[in-house]
Amino acid sequence: MLKSYAAIYKQGHLDWLDDAPEQDNVRVIVTLVESIPQNPPMRAREILQQAWGCIEKPYSIEQIDADIAKMRSEWE
Repeated sequence: MLKSYAAIYKQGHLDWLDDAPEQDNVRVIVTLVESIPQNPPMRAREILQQAWGCIEKPYSIEQIDADIAKMRSEWE
């Protein structure tokens, strides 16, 4: 039976996002889903300038940058 596990391929190693497979010495098929950008294309200030007024609760640029950094760290 096939089982799927999520991982990030980084510098020749798989970093498991959840539980790693329990078996050792098994054959695998690797499907690349997407690449993770090293540098984010936009900063919070640029996003806000494009979509100003979309946020119901006003946040400072620093609070938004901190929230974005926290979300990014959860993906790593």
